[in-house]
Amino acid sequence: MMLFFVFQVIFGAALLVYVLRKRRRIDLNEYLNEYARINRPKATRPMQQVIDVKSLIGLTLSGRIYNAWLNLLDQLGRFARLKLIAFVLLLIFLSHFINQNFLLANSYIVAAIFVLGGLFFGLKYLEIRREQEFDETFPVALNMLTSAVSSGESITQAISYVGTTLDGRVAHEFRNMAKRLQLGEPPEEVFRKACARMPYHMFFFFIITLRANMERGGQLRDIIHRLNKLMFNIRSVDKKKNALTAEARMSVKIVAAIPFIFLFATRFVSPENYEFVMNDPEGRLLLYYMLASEAIGIGIVWRLMRNAR
Repeated sequence: MMLFFVFQVIFGAALLVYVLRKRRRIDLNEYLNEYARINRPKATRPMQQVIDVKSLIGLTLSGRIYNAWLNLLDQLGRFARLKLIAFVLLLIFLSHFINQNFLLANSYIVAAIFVLGGLFFGLKYLEIRREQEFDETFPVALNMLTSAVSSGESITQAISYVGTTLDGRVAHEFRNMAKRLQLGEPPEEVFRKACARMPYHMFFFFIITLRANMERGGQLRDIIHRLNKLMFNIRSVDKKKNALTAEARMSVKIVAAIPFIFLFATRFVSPENYEFVMNDPEGRLLLYYMLASEAIGIGIVWRLMRNAR
């Protein structure tokens, strides 16, 4: 019963994260579609528009899963599958250790919960780390691209210059785009694959700008400069928000960890009380209350932090 409740809490948290990410994706899709509708000339038919937004953001469920798998392997680097197998084995060993010393429940259920939860949070950690790397590297790439275009280079040559000069995943993506464009692959297909590997708002706007410029021309340098300035302002706001909420976030983490620390200490300090809470039907009510209140409180605070402006 206890493991079933814990599974419900973890599943509910994962479902909440998925719904919020889905809502964010829908908002982005609506914005991009509205952007294309407003900026498209009235005389242009839908089939003739330069910016086919659906080619950038319209992916099926199987396509999103496949892209997520490829992105995961790319983030893990060399021997990605071996690292993934080792991580799963570590989670199984950890679940067995905790179950034998604390939970004393069905080992298969505990292992399944640990593996699913560990993979979910591990994937979230990799996504956050990659997004941070993108936020740090992409403005530098835009500056270099602007300089190359200003010196008279073509768009393809400027993209190749950025890819060969910089290091990291952003530079690797620029190199891939340059090679495919030089080989004659259609720009729509090249940019669609790039957006699948870099699913970030600013990269979408950058790709839309490139496609419009390659088809119709325009002042690419000025547009990229404005985009870079916008990214700088967004990063400044994020840093300010993190600085203002740092103390509150640390307080929430400490308060959330206190019940689990006391429960862990009770296992050794007062084994009879630990057995009462974990195994007695009346004692489990305390455990259920603690888990439910922790999940609700952390969810509320997390939501408030995300909405902080």
